[in-house]
Amino acid sequence: MKPHKILSTLLIIATVCLPTTIACGQDDNYPDTQKLEIPFTPPEQALAAMQLPEGFSATLFAHEPDVHQPIAVTVDERGRLWVVECYTYSDSKQNYDLSLKDRIVIFEDTDHDGVHDVRKVFWDQGSKLTGIEVGLGGVWVTAAPNFMFIPDANKDDIPDSEPTILLNGFEGDVIRHNIVNGLRWGPDGWLYGRHGIQATSTVGIPGATESQRRSINCCIWRYHPTVHRFEVVAEGGTNPWGFDYDEHGEMFMINTVIGHLFHVVPGARFRRMYGAHFNPYTYQVIEQTADHFHWHTSEEHWAVTKRDGMSDATDLAGGGHAHTGLMIYQGNNWPREYHNSLFTSNFHGRRLNMDSIHRQGNSYVAHHGSDFMKTTDPWFRGIESVCGPDGAVFLLDWSDIGECHENDGIHRTSGRIFKISYGTVAKPTIVNLNKLNNDELIDLQFHDNDWHARTARRLLQERALAGDSASIVQSLQATYDRATAENAAIPHRLRLMWAEYSCGGFEFQTALQRLQDSDEHIRAWTVRMISDGLQDIPQNVIDRLITQATTDSSALVRLYLASALGRLNNSNRMKMAQALASFESDSTDRVQPHLIWFGLEPAVLDDPTHALQVASAARIPLLRENIVRRLTEEFKTDSIDQIMRWLADEQNVQTRTEILRGMSKALEGWVQATAPTQWGSLSTEFGNSDSQEIRSLAQKLDVVFGNGRAIAELKALVSNRSADLKSRLNAIELVSPKLPSAELFTLLKKEINDKSVATQVTRSFVHCEEAQVAEVILNRFRVLKPRGKTAAINTLVARKEWATVLLDAIGQAKIEKSFVSAWHARQIMNFSDPGLDQQLQQVWGTIRETAADKLARVDELRQQLTRDDLPTPNLENGKLHYTKHCASCHTLNGAGGNIGPDLTGSDRGNLNYLLENLVDPSASIAESYRSSVIQLTDGRLLTGVVVEENERTLKLQTEEELVSIDLLNIDQRRLTKLSLMPDGLLDPLNEDQLRDLFGYLRDK
Repeated sequence: MKPHKILSTLLIIATVCLPTTIACGQDDNYPDTQKLEIPFTPPEQALAAMQLPEGFSATLFAHEPDVHQPIAVTVDERGRLWVVECYTYSDSKQNYDLSLKDRIVIFEDTDHDGVHDVRKVFWDQGSKLTGIEVGLGGVWVTAAPNFMFIPDANKDDIPDSEPTILLNGFEGDVIRHNIVNGLRWGPDGWLYGRHGIQATSTVGIPGATESQRRSINCCIWRYHPTVHRFEVVAEGGTNPWGFDYDEHGEMFMINTVIGHLFHVVPGARFRRMYGAHFNPYTYQVIEQTADHFHWHTSEEHWAVTKRDGMSDATDLAGGGHAHTGLMIYQGNNWPREYHNSLFTSNFHGRRLNMDSIHRQGNSYVAHHGSDFMKTTDPWFRGIESVCGPDGAVFLLDWSDIGECHENDGIHRTSGRIFKISYGTVAKPTIVNLNKLNNDELIDLQFHDNDWHARTARRLLQERALAGDSASIVQSLQATYDRATAENAAIPHRLRLMWAEYSCGGFEFQTALQRLQDSDEHIRAWTVRMISDGLQDIPQNVIDRLITQATTDSSALVRLYLASALGRLNNSNRMKMAQALASFESDSTDRVQPHLIWFGLEPAVLDDPTHALQVASAARIPLLRENIVRRLTEEFKTDSIDQIMRWLADEQNVQTRTEILRGMSKALEGWVQATAPTQWGSLSTEFGNSDSQEIRSLAQKLDVVFGNGRAIAELKALVSNRSADLKSRLNAIELVSPKLPSAELFTLLKKEINDKSVATQVTRSFVHCEEAQVAEVILNRFRVLKPRGKTAAINTLVARKEWATVLLDAIGQAKIEKSFVSAWHARQIMNFSDPGLDQQLQQVWGTIRETAADKLARVDELRQQLTRDDLPTPNLENGKLHYTKHCASCHTLNGAGGNIGPDLTGSDRGNLNYLLENLVDPSASIAESYRSSVIQLTDGRLLTGVVVEENERTLKLQTEEELVSIDLLNIDQRRLTKLSLMPDGLLDPLNEDQLRDLFGYLRDK
């Protein structure tokens, strides 16, 4: 038995009795802060707990004390694992513990028995290490705030010098699990990385000024290792913690909470968990690639049979919303049925999810497959998977009982690496690819294990960089031509193209020839290489791309032509976009209309006439609407007059609707705009239209354009109790911001007695300034419906004078204080009036607590909710409390709002997670999700999160609604450090109510 294996066996015996005293294997002290409420699982028991498909087996490649906190991994040309151990990662009480040091450890299995027998530390002076790749003379790492290169030119596993900082500005002080992370070589020779949503980084080379830096948050980014260029590839998501590409070089990223998979196309903007994209004219976003979620999203009855704290439905769906690591299997050990499938670790579900990917429309769709692996080990926290030279897969296990937020401490002295194989694994015939000559490395592009092809391409890139470029490129081109003549498999031809490109062998003349290839993947990658940004594109090549956009029958090729729009000047963008917009078959695609818009938008204002020509000719309605919307937002007379002439001449009802829809969305929130010359006659025509939508859109525009006739009609409609209810409600909403305060008060005061519209009336009173509003509302409060009562309180806390009357009513027991939520209390405190604060404290209470107070409250509630004599929660009552206090912002089991994250797939079974987020919701709040306090010129005060803003308006998400605000109406605004979710949310609840609420929240 190997010495290290004897040590491992002794360790396993010891850990059964003493799981918290595992030695770290070195002199440094790396403390555990995790409370062991769940017994520690020894390594061999963890291995036995893994459930794999028939024919598969796993080995413990490495485990504590040889590896701890493995967070990232790569495999070098010798088949050795380079593993990042991240000790500095900390719990919710501090972001990172910089008194500790992270390190990079190399593992090797020389006898190929599935267990390492050589281990060495390459570097042990890291902080916040979260990503690693090797190649081109050294080691590349992400270590916020830096992206660094550690040189090791002679490959002796000893750094040649201190790391070189290539980029800095990656935020790492205020965030933990959304930090910059992950590195992986792309097929094109670029190095790809990831970044989460919780803070904005301003990235640039050391010494760069603010104007020279790029602001980023949730995205996939890349860095070219030879020209030293940094750029964002695609934006959106939540916390991308996995990236890989398939046999055709199609890139995918894994995500959490809002959808787990996105097809990464340069220039794409995906749905974000929260906050707005940097470009305010994004308008719409691309949804996830998967056609499913890995948790049960529809309504579940609380009595569903449980399994390990999870409903059968969620277990069947995949186990939860948190995903880490992504591997698209392209090895030669696992059966063919797994080839090109996507595998990701499901953090809460303790398993490996598997999806299959398929071409659909212009892009891809992923279908849910059977979960590949499950484990009963409660400590399993899969973090990354990679395929090795023998086709088997290495799986990193962070090994902890916390979730990604680590609210209950860190167990630093544990960590495992499993190796998963099928049947008998053949030992690789080549143990060090670096010993092969160039032709042998080129031949590996035909290998049936993609690890060999990927690694060989990187080695060829290294040698080309060292001065052997011409001969390598010549050999690659000859091999490609031969493979094409012999009808070689498309993935093999693509590999040769990628190798040629990464070695500097790209030529525009050759690219023009390949644009004629019969295979869509060859043409698509040719487009990608032409538009990669490393060389200026000649005009004749651009003209050819525009022709290709007009004629290419492949939706995939058109996808990448749309992706290339951002590389063209404005004139060429217009021509390309017009060509792409001619394909009606692309109009309903999930991706293509958005991608065209993202590329076209910067050119619209440069040439409005051409932009409207594109809109008029487009067979994609979304482009027409967005072009009109962008030009209307700018509201230049010439552009607006052109839109009016188009509306007057256009006879197609649907096209007219799309134009009006774009204008209406553009002017949403505007107090007033100058009516275009032709609007009067057009408004009359639209008012008589057979289309309800055209009449409604024209009415909204009439209000913005100050049409007196429209205002009079709306006022009459408000008072017409025989009119259609929906029309009356719409009229109240439209007319309220436009009438003088006294006139509006008189109108609404009469209508609050009509129960059918009382809620909307109560909400619309907010546009009045009269002191009597509070009295009118409070006099009707008792008979209002529940939603009306909430609307009433929302209105009364919008003005300081009304809030005073409200608190008086509570003090006189005319209204129960339970109707005032913690959010309302914070809104009152935002007036910053000491007298009002004192009144609030006297009749309602306070939500101002110190950090120590909150920690004490968490401990108090934890003890209260874990007592042995605690009665069984009434889950139906718990659901009622959830609906009242949480559902307006959060979705649970398919029901609720979407202001905050969907709770369905979260770690709700973890009481610590729930308590710390509910008692102190602002402890770890993202910069883009902090509340703003906005004082309007009419005296109103609004509190919410700014989710969208342009030069004229912003959209504020309050607790109840999304409000569009004209910037001209804002007197003051300030950004707080607080979450929209207030402190003190649990304070109004008694012991029984708390028990029932937490019982419902924790019920899976």
